[in-house]
Amino acid sequence: MGSSLGKMMMPNCFPKKHPYLKDAKVNLKEVFEADDDTPFSSIWTAEDDEGESVFHTPNGSLTPERVLSEGPDDLDLKEGKLEYSSWPEGKGVVRPSEPLAIHGQLSKVTEQKLSFCPGNRFKLRIGPDYPNNRKKAVSGDALYNLRAVDMIEHKHKISHIARFFDRSKAKLNPEEDVMEGDVINGIPRFFIVSYMLPDYAPHMWSKVTDGVGFTVVFFFVLSKKGLEAIRKRTGAYRVLQRFCALKPNCPDKMRGPNLWKNVVSVANFRELGLNYMLTGYIRNYNAKPWLSRNPDMHKFRGKDYYEVDLDIHVYNYIGLSLMNEMKSSLSRLVLDIGFVVQSEKDDEMPERILGCGRLSNISYAQDCIKVDWDKYDEQMRAASA
Repeated sequence: MGSSLGKMMMPNCFPKKHPYLKDAKVNLKEVFEADDDTPFSSIWTAEDDEGESVFHTPNGSLTPERVLSEGPDDLDLKEGKLEYSSWPEGKGVVRPSEPLAIHGQLSKVTEQKLSFCPGNRFKLRIGPDYPNNRKKAVSGDALYNLRAVDMIEHKHKISHIARFFDRSKAKLNPEEDVMEGDVINGIPRFFIVSYMLPDYAPHMWSKVTDGVGFTVVFFFVLSKKGLEAIRKRTGAYRVLQRFCALKPNCPDKMRGPNLWKNVVSVANFRELGLNYMLTGYIRNYNAKPWLSRNPDMHKFRGKDYYEVDLDIHVYNYIGLSLMNEMKSSLSRLVLDIGFVVQSEKDDEMPERILGCGRLSNISYAQDCIKVDWDKYDEQMRAASA
């Protein structure tokens, strides 16, 4: 009973039914095979034949492409050698004629509420023989530096949010960031991660997986320490290179063990005075990595970036209810947030944090920017006509 309850409490263990999946009941060992017959043509969600919401991108289904990789599993490069390239534009991707904004300049979040978080705030896998030894240690420095965070209100989920931002004018640090190149030895100079969060109360028997909410966009740039990892062909670099080489939405069971992991730590949860259930939930799962898979994760590529979208709307009722209860405390939270691509084999160890940062006292009311998405929807439709 305790084990079953524990699984239910994990926010992404049992996402709601999703039309692409034969069985959307998920735990940390299950994978899915997607169905790729559904075409779409808007930046908003649509409905499937049963009236259920479908998250999608303009002029192309989010379902996996059957060709898994656009290159070799590992680039045939000698240690120290760097090769620069660019990724081709994704099929059917339409971009607005005018960017929404420069990363980090929509609000004061980046300037006032984002701070440095060292990689050693996170304990990750180490070898040898992790499946049996289960040993973890603090991570090395992040491969990417977090340079901006934007919070955007939406009336429906927005896919591939990087299309709406201008990366070329984002504020970077020449002493710490890689300032040139698009794709370097198979990994992009920029990484974008977005959390799509609901702002409506969940209902136990409801099929609603879309609606009013907000998106938190994390903008990362390759660090010079990350570039050094590329030169040395470390295990963490090779794992990330394989992750990026796969077609963005290939089926989970064909992706292999190198999966996306999220780590969120509430640094000040003991000071918040939360109720017994919330305090227990945070204590049990604080700073513990959880995997993202279909249907709660979608991936996209541009010429110089890789984007991972994490769709919280499809989480299970218990997870959503707990997050809904936390909304009133959001402005008091200090959050250390990190992302990592999972390592499995000894030669891939130790795991290394991809990117991380600290967000303090963010507020939906104060920090979330309202955007006229209808204007952009019209631009996209006109561009694709």
